[in-house]
Amino acid sequence: MKRYLYIIFCMFLFGSLFCQCDDLDYVSLTMEDSWGDGWNGNEFCINSECTTLLSGTTGTDEFCIDLSIENPITCDGGNWQSEVFWTLSDAYGTTLATGGAPFEGCVGGSCENEIIESFEFNDNGQIRDYYLYIPNSIQDNAPLVFVLHGYSGSAGGIMGYSGMNEVARQNGFAVCYPQGISDQSGYNFWNVGYAFHNNQTVDDVNFLSSLANYLQYEYNLSEDNTFSTGMSNGGDMSYMLGCQASDIFKAIAPVAGCMMESIYNTCNPNPIPVLEIHGTNDNVTLWNGDMNNNDGWGAYLSTTDGIDYWVGANECVSGETILMNNIIHHRYFDCTDNVEVWLYEVVGGGHDWPQYANEEIWNFFNLSTSITGDLNQDDDVNILDVVLLVNMILGDSDFDQLGDLNSDELVNVLDVVLLVNLILGA
Repeated sequence: MKRYLYIIFCMFLFGSLFCQCDDLDYVSLTMEDSWGDGWNGNEFCINSECTTLLSGTTGTDEFCIDLSIENPITCDGGNWQSEVFWTLSDAYGTTLATGGAPFEGCVGGSCENEIIESFEFNDNGQIRDYYLYIPNSIQDNAPLVFVLHGYSGSAGGIMGYSGMNEVARQNGFAVCYPQGISDQSGYNFWNVGYAFHNNQTVDDVNFLSSLANYLQYEYNLSEDNTFSTGMSNGGDMSYMLGCQASDIFKAIAPVAGCMMESIYNTCNPNPIPVLEIHGTNDNVTLWNGDMNNNDGWGAYLSTTDGIDYWVGANECVSGETILMNNIIHHRYFDCTDNVEVWLYEVVGGGHDWPQYANEEIWNFFNLSTSITGDLNQDDDVNILDVVLLVNMILGDSDFDQLGDLNSDELVNVLDVVLLVNLILGA
């Protein structure tokens, strides 16, 4: 189980002794009352999240933070922390207040070179929020990975939970953490067609697709290597993107996700790689599905039926089973365009994001990365690719996605011109 940070706020209580930070990391804090007039002894705030304290308490603007957390993200000698749970105590150890707050920042280091920033995106007049992490090691045309939170979760929460930033730093790709909007119950969500969201009209496929296109252009990220993963509702959304936006998201890797029946019935993807990581004892997104909608989410396929759909859609003709401790790796290959379908069956696993998921997901995406113009997939763009492209055109093929370099759904001389320019560096 994920361990949470505990912040010990060093404070005076009726003039009591001030506690020391010792080996804990020290940071400062802005404290203010609900009117913004500064510390009044009643409110403890981190960012915009405040909790009412016991009456009569007083405090300072100093506190200590315990960094004993699983897989902290390092940044220039410090540790980046996102959402935390904290306990406010006096010098005698008496608990005054507890709560959670989206404290985000680097403690113990300067973080001057790697900053995780929050941005706003105008989606057809609706302002949407997202975090973007771009490591120092990134190169032009680097891959872009979307990581989507679960129902009632947040962008900051999945950023800390997934551990994807550290994998991105090690491998040189960008990570985007979009924020779902709030539903009628006040919970953040992705609109994948849950039964209780039948009145929701937000088009998250359009939002995520538009955001992906913007980030690709703004930061020179790869159009060919943009991927989506997510937890639970975020995994469901990744399936929806695979069905409805496979021209933008070139591989998906849901964790504890499912294919809603409505998504399955309207799915019309290009062949794309798919990896699902799913626990057999998941008590939220059931391994065996819920086609009768007994739990109220809406009808959805079993994990294996969902995978079987993608095996058929990708026209995979071979398969194998690999045992890895408590994981049964179902691999389907010899598919259209060499895309593969994988299922990590986590025996006895629950509704969670396994510690190894971040690395396994990136390894899977990395196998799916492509070089624009490398039609014969020999990791080089040269005259052999031109010959292959000309043969595609002369073969009277109406459409071959691999050779459609300018994305106009035609394979013709314009693609040859683009390929030659790629080779010449024009």
